[in-house]
This record gives sequence, structure tokens and C-alpha cells, in this order.
Amino acid sequence: MKKNRGWLILIVFFSIAIGGILFSRVWAGSDLFRDLEPLIDTYQTIQTQYMEKVKPSKLIEGAIKGMIESLEDPHSHWMDPRSYEEWQTEREGKFGGLGIQITIKDNFLTIVSPLEGTPASEAGIEPGDRIIKIEDKSTEGITLIEAARKLRGEPGTQVRITIEREGEKKYLDFNLTRAIIKSPNIKQRILPNDIGYIKIMSFMDENTDEDFKGALAQLEDRKIEGLILDLRYNSGGLLIQAVEVADEFLDSGVIVSIKGRDSSQNEIYHARPGGEAVNIPLVVLINGGSASASEIVAGAIKDHNRGILMGIKSFGKGTVQQIFPLANEGAIALTTAKYYTPSGESIEGKGIEPYMKVEAFKPTEEEKKTLAQLKKSKWVKEFLAKYPHWEEMDLTFFLDRLKEEGIEVEVDLLKKFLREEDKDRENDYLNDLQLLQALKLLSK
Repeated sequence: MKKNRGWLILIVFFSIAIGGILFSRVWAGSDLFRDLEPLIDTYQTIQTQYMEKVKPSKLIEGAIKGMIESLEDPHSHWMDPRSYEEWQTEREGKFGGLGIQITIKDNFLTIVSPLEGTPASEAGIEPGDRIIKIEDKSTEGITLIEAARKLRGEPGTQVRITIEREGEKKYLDFNLTRAIIKSPNIKQRILPNDIGYIKIMSFMDENTDEDFKGALAQLEDRKIEGLILDLRYNSGGLLIQAVEVADEFLDSGVIVSIKGRDSSQNEIYHARPGGEAVNIPLVVLINGGSASASEIVAGAIKDHNRGILMGIKSFGKGTVQQIFPLANEGAIALTTAKYYTPSGESIEGKGIEPYMKVEAFKPTEEEKKTLAQLKKSKWVKEFLAKYPHWEEMDLTFFLDRLKEEGIEVEVDLLKKFLREEDKDRENDYLNDLQLLQALKLLSK
């Protein structure tokens, strides 16, 4: 009886965990049976000897979870049926979220990137921030699925997170309001000196390449003298979309190569002649929130010397994941390959270094105090109401008023603050040190 029961358990396990391996195939795979025998014995022992009854599904799911965790791969994980359904719902845009991509890095729940225009980015969440607590409960040992479940919820509801940020002495608390995350994937504009600017927020949309080509065509109609491609805070997406965008800047050569566990899984993507932007002077902006697919584009541009990479080192996610649905309506997200830049480098865990390192603006402790004072000042709203299109000469009287309130502030810091307060989209680039440096370089 024990032997028959063991085979029954084995069949159940495989139908749930692997998804339909035939009994005859399992029987033929004697090595496979020997490998799984300790697992079967453990299952039987728990079911017959443990002090309480345990649902078989709980043990099976625990075994699957344990197998995935044994890989020690932060990008591979198990989704139970509920989590998988929620993941699919979120992809369809029906769930409230914060607009962040998260990963496990050095055993910490870490922000890869906040998406522009979402609750996370509006609140000031940054790439590399570590989420120490969610609703005042420690995230130590939390899985990605557990974290995602705690962070998402009904649009309009709030969630409290506690952040550890490099360079900050104290933890930072944020109360974020969940929202449906929908924002334009591509933004373009003309900057001074006829320099074009295109920002790609994500490569998740299957139309990213077409939207990019459309934006590029509009800028070329304006006879641009150069182009800034902004991949900052772009946490990645679909491989083929990154390949198509990179192809617009290259006439030949390798864009990216994919290598799996055996040669049959390997692929090399080459540039094709006829790219629309092969001759446009180019600067590509990257930062710690640039990951995966955006690093494919940046790596191809860098290795082919097609443009200048500017900013700070990218995140360093150089692996490919696939979703494998299971028979129990759960799924596993499994790393199936690594990708390599044209020079043959894997950027997994290393990132891509820019040619020109330019840090974003980071206020000093003293400037933080001043900015906090300005936030509370009664004169700010009054000034912006009176001078909606203020110029530098309008600031003299305002500075005197602030001094009366005990606020000493440098003119440049005040201008930056006012541009952010009045949502001055026309001149917001003046607050962006990296973008300003790229503009300066292309305007020479």
C-alpha cells in the first residue's frame, strides 16, 4: 500500500507543480523518482504523523515555494492562484497601485524604479530605496508576492511605507494613496536650440516601438539638431520593444544576445539597415532606476559608440523571466536566460556605467530645512498668484518678505522650489541637472 500511495502522491504533485506530466513518463523516469522519493516520504510522514491535519495543497505549495527559493534568484518566484490572478488583474489596469517596480536585493525589498506621474514618484520615492516596513510591520524575509499584495489595493485607499535611503540618517515615512496606474508611455518635446527630447517610461506596452517612431517623426519634422533619449526610471519591459527602439539608432551590428541553459535557447538580435535616427547626435540619460529592457538600449548605444550615455550607473538587471502557469491555477516566474550587451558583457548585478557621470540634484541638510520652511511659508501661494509667469527680477521683493519670516534662501534654490510648486512644465527642465548637461552638450 505504501508504494501505491507514494505513486498517487507523486502524480498529484506533478499535476499541480509541473502541469501534466503523464504517469507513464514518470514511471519511465526512474532517476526522477529516486530524486523525488525523499520529498514523497516527507509528505507521507507529515500527513500521517504530524500532530494536526494539514491540507495537501499547503504542503505542495510549500514544496514549490521551497524549490524556487533554493535557486537564490531574486527574480524567480512562485505565485499561488490568488497572487497569479491579482498579477493578471494588475496588468489589465484594474487594481490600484503605487507605480513602483520592486525586487529583492541583498535580502532587502528594494525599489527598482518609480513610474513618472504615479503616487510613488509624486511622493519622492527614489530608485534604490529600501522598504523597511509596510503599515509599520517589518518586511524582513518578505517575498515579492507578499509585498505586492500588501502594497496594492483599492484605488483611493492609503498604505504607509517606511523607507531606508542611502545618505539619510533616519528612516522616511510615506503615506501613499493607491491609484490606477495609467500614464503616457512616451513623452516628447522641443528644448532650446532645437534639441529634441523623448522620454520612454516603460517598455511594457506592445506599441512602445511604434509610439517611439511616431514621436521621433514629429521631432524630425521640426528639424531637430540633436536628441536626448531619457531612460531614467525606466524599469524595463518587453525585450522585443527594446530591440526595436535600439534598432532605430543603429545600421548594423549586434543589439543584444540572449543565452539560456543550452544553445537551443540562444538568440542574437542584429540591427537592420534603415534606422530613422542613425545620424542624429544623441545623448542617452540613465540612472539607478534604468533596468532590464532600458539597459539593453543603453548597452547597445554605448558599445557601438552611437551616442553618449550620461547620468549615473543603471540598476543592473540582466536576466529574462518567463511566466509558467501551473495546473492548480498558480504560476511560477522563472529566470530562463541572461542577456549580454554587444561587447559580450552581462550587466546582471553590475549595471551600465555612463560615459559622463552627472548626479541629479540632492539638497544638503541645510537646504532640506530651507525647503521645508518654504513649504510652510504663507507668502509662496500669494507670490505665485500675483506672478504666475514670474521672472528673476520679480524675486527681489519676495526674498525680502521671506527674510521677514526668518527664511534665508539662495536665489537658485528658490527658483527651483517655485518651478516645482507652480508645476511649470515649460521650464521644468531647468530643475533637471542631468537634462541640462545633456542639452548643453548637444547645443555646442
